[in-house]
Amino acid sequence: MKRRTWLSESLAEMAGTFLLVFFGVGVVHASILTGAQSGVWQVAVVWGGAVALAIYSVGAVSGAHINPAMTVAFAVHRGFPWGKVPYYILSQLAGAILAAIVLYGLFQGPLGAFEAAHSIVRGQPGSELSAMVYGEYFPNPGIAEALGWAADCVSELQAFGGEMIGTALLAVFVFALTDKRNSVPHGGIAALIGLTIAILISVIAPLTQAGFNPARDFGPRLVAFFAGWGSIAIPGPRGGFFTVYILAPVVGAVVGAGMYEFVIGHGLCPQEERFSEKGAAMKPVRLIFVGGFLGAGKTTLLYSAARELIASGKRVGLITNDQAPDLVDTRMLQSRNLSVREVAGSCFCCNFNGLIKAARALGEGTASVDVLLAEPVGSCTDLSATIVQPVKDRHGDVFSVAPLTVLVDPVRAVEVLSGGSCLLHPSAAYIYRKQIEEADRIVVNKSDLLSDGQKRQLHKLLETEFPGRTVAFISCHNGEGIKEWLGDVLTETKAGRRILDLDYDTYAEGEAVLGWLNGYFGLSSEIRIDWADFAARYLKALQAECDRRKVAVGHIKLFLSTQTGTLTGNLTSVRGPVVIQRQGDLPSGTEAEMTLNARVQMDPERLQEICLDLLRDLDGQISVQVLNLRSLRPGRPNPTYRYSGTV
Repeated sequence: MKRRTWLSESLAEMAGTFLLVFFGVGVVHASILTGAQSGVWQVAVVWGGAVALAIYSVGAVSGAHINPAMTVAFAVHRGFPWGKVPYYILSQLAGAILAAIVLYGLFQGPLGAFEAAHSIVRGQPGSELSAMVYGEYFPNPGIAEALGWAADCVSELQAFGGEMIGTALLAVFVFALTDKRNSVPHGGIAALIGLTIAILISVIAPLTQAGFNPARDFGPRLVAFFAGWGSIAIPGPRGGFFTVYILAPVVGAVVGAGMYEFVIGHGLCPQEERFSEKGAAMKPVRLIFVGGFLGAGKTTLLYSAARELIASGKRVGLITNDQAPDLVDTRMLQSRNLSVREVAGSCFCCNFNGLIKAARALGEGTASVDVLLAEPVGSCTDLSATIVQPVKDRHGDVFSVAPLTVLVDPVRAVEVLSGGSCLLHPSAAYIYRKQIEEADRIVVNKSDLLSDGQKRQLHKLLETEFPGRTVAFISCHNGEGIKEWLGDVLTETKAGRRILDLDYDTYAEGEAVLGWLNGYFGLSSEIRIDWADFAARYLKALQAECDRRKVAVGHIKLFLSTQTGTLTGNLTSVRGPVVIQRQGDLPSGTEAEMTLNARVQMDPERLQEICLDLLRDLDGQISVQVLNLRSLRPGRPNPTYRYSGTV
């Protein structure tokens, strides 16, 4: 799927608002100037239809906010990026102005005839009776004239209240109808929002003309100002257009959306139950994504979490992810007799269907699991928009998504966030920051290596850089905090609260500066080899070479197996420790197989050369057979889906 850009979203919002204003304000023209409609309800129905058609037309591209008040409400309560708010609102205003200009051109003759018939002098007191086909006034000039109302029959405070309450109710229904936890037919959402608009107009229009949309009012009002109505259009004969028709809808939308989330949304279940083929109720599989940069310890956390869950009686599946096959993480987890699926060849976001296929394979059938633990590629970000929201929207009946956890290595966090010395390329550091920025929960790993003072300093740094996120510390080495983290992500309901404002060019560069190598080797010798010592020496040799070249290491991992046991080795920086972990009996021997994964900030061909040369030269007694080898730079991210707002 083609990735949405700011331009496509802007054009969609402009087009959607144009349709809304052209049909809605157009029917006001027809009703006032020609008498084609009689009564508020006929006008209201057309307005409702206009809103529905606009949503159907552009909703798939921009979300069809078509209203600055709704855009602000989505930013406050649904994680819509604040960076997009200005160009969304400007696009909405542009669409409204363009529609008003077109309508003025079409109805210029009937406007003149109407003003002549009613002795209206454009721009003079009383000309709001014709200006009302563009901007809005309180009380409704047409009804006030017909019923003999005085100008102060509706006060500015009452008008403010009417617009605020009307927009608040609109926001309540918009948020309810777009909440996937509600049982609303997807195809009927636009029609129901249109019906809401029609009902609200029927109640509020006699008082204020029922704007509920700052772009709908200000765009046509601005056209009227320059078309000769002057001060009758702005600021209006009684003033108050800003407070009543711009401020009140924004306040109302934010308040109404907040009321929905607090009163109704808070009580909704995370997802509906699903059913087996025999009709028995089944709970959705809990899907826990753990993101974070290379070397943070995501696989170790997933393994520790799986052990905890299995010990508590849960059935657990794991999904690993990489740009190429032969992944150390997959082989390590499989060696622990865990249910694992690997999505190789691209990241989850660019192979969303592969992710879902793997998840369904583990989550359905006679051997279905209760909990899925999934680890995206370590250089990926934008997970909320490209993975979490699509899963919630498209597969919410099968999977219940946990809050997005981003795992952090404390040393790299201080290097990147404090602005000190850092080997990471600026674009790779950009990815690192964006990963943490979109987190629902920030989890700092390796807490056993930190003093209490260091924990406090890092906690303060993360809270300052990324306010509003939950920050916790764990240790996969001694198990500290893992049970508490699991308890939180198994029970919390809000997942993917934020959508990043992300520069995909910088993101692509940040991935491309890293060389990736996946290799699978056969090792043999005529004499017995201490494979744990060999693995440690090999990793230290790679580390020393990276240090000599002053290149950043994402991670270098290996998985070595013999007939009697396995070991895993890894390093995550040029100065950190080399860690070797054995599984089973691993005595010295003459044969072994080794999987190697290296993610290093250098040219991939050069990385491959270094890894092979050091492997062959490390021990003259060992023969190396290359069974599979691939080195690459990740391509530009091209997500299957990218949602502009939260689900």
